[in-house]
Amino acid sequence: MGDWTLKNSYYLTLMTSAYIIGEIAHFLINTTGREVARDVHFGDKSCFFNETYNDPSENKSNNNCSEIKEQKECSGTEYCSWEYSGLGIEYQILAGPAFVAVFSVSGVLISVLSDKLKASVSRVLLVGIGTAVFSTACLLMGFADSYWQLVLLRMLIAAGESVCRPMCGAMIADLFSPKSRGVANGVFSWGVYVGFGMAFVLGINGTNADIAGYGWRAPYIIAAVPGLVIATLFFLTLNDPKPDSIQTLQRSTSPTADSRTYFQKLVKSFTNPALLLLLVAAMARHTAGLTWAYNTRLFFQNYHPHFDLGYWILLASVVGGSFGVFAGGFFSDRLVSKLGLHSRLWLLAACTIAAAPLAAGVLYFDPPGAMGFLIGYYLFAETWFAVLFTVIVEIVEPEVRATCIALFLFCMNQVGGNLPVIITPLKAELDYRSALAIVWPGFMA
Repeated sequence: MGDWTLKNSYYLTLMTSAYIIGEIAHFLINTTGREVARDVHFGDKSCFFNETYNDPSENKSNNNCSEIKEQKECSGTEYCSWEYSGLGIEYQILAGPAFVAVFSVSGVLISVLSDKLKASVSRVLLVGIGTAVFSTACLLMGFADSYWQLVLLRMLIAAGESVCRPMCGAMIADLFSPKSRGVANGVFSWGVYVGFGMAFVLGINGTNADIAGYGWRAPYIIAAVPGLVIATLFFLTLNDPKPDSIQTLQRSTSPTADSRTYFQKLVKSFTNPALLLLLVAAMARHTAGLTWAYNTRLFFQNYHPHFDLGYWILLASVVGGSFGVFAGGFFSDRLVSKLGLHSRLWLLAACTIAAAPLAAGVLYFDPPGAMGFLIGYYLFAETWFAVLFTVIVEIVEPEVRATCIALFLFCMNQVGGNLPVIITPLKAELDYRSALAIVWPGFMA
């Protein structure tokens, strides 16, 4: 069986499950944004068809409400209504900076603590606590009744989820050898795509079902419960898979010498030219990816309002994204054994370039044809996740893996997580589709 023992598979399954719930909590606001904005009252307003209007001669398909730009004209048209659109700087801040600011900083602080105190701080315990935190915050979002409550709870979700990638990435490196590490990281990265897709199914279908009269609030409550169960399993069933060499090193080194050696290794690892070049590319790639993630449903609500998006996004994300990230890990593991570490980067670059025109196809073709482009986009674009973190853990010192991953995520998210707010000013100057085209396929290429 090699690396794929029952124990290792259980560790990976539980870590991936926690990551899935974290990503659902992360992206639910992107699939319920308009409903949340109308209930809590924030963001821009636009003219929409009045759902309570009963005249059969006017309906969603033949009215011109969306073409009306002024509130006075909209309010004077009996079958139209001036409503919150779910767009605007308040939404972009809630979706991006409110999450990214805490996600980046807390991930670094927790990872430094973990790397410095390997012998006494359990990474399993940290992941369990993080899972409990983001699950509880997601649950409480279902009861929020003001914009600033939403912002604070988004920050708590970010703080909890920030633990997942650095801690789990370091544990995967300890559990799996280089010949299986890419595939293991690929399986773990399924959390992004399954979580993103499930956020659409839960957010759209759960809101429309109006479960127990809770409307958009029900999906947040439903998503949180499995996370609390998973956190309990972390606490009760897992131990930190620390290598014996790490514990021996901790016991044999004085605190002062240990700190000096730790920071020397950290600086040497993080200033590696290959890592810095990878970071620049990741900033552009992350900006493109999050721009689409934060605006997916809003784009379809604006340009294809009658298209049933939920299950299509789940299909595209799970089939395209999950297969892409697994294939990226699988093929990079095969290439690295024959051509060396740099071959992982060749694969990464080729797939990312191939994804850019497919992203443009999503924006400019009507569904369901656009969904074909989206599946193809995910298939190529998402190879990068498994390859990216596999390369990072292979080019840095083992003692600083978690901190290097967290610092990398910090820098990547400071750009990629905040820059998508430029969609709002670009939309004001151009139009929504053109703004997305500049940042999504544009930054991919």
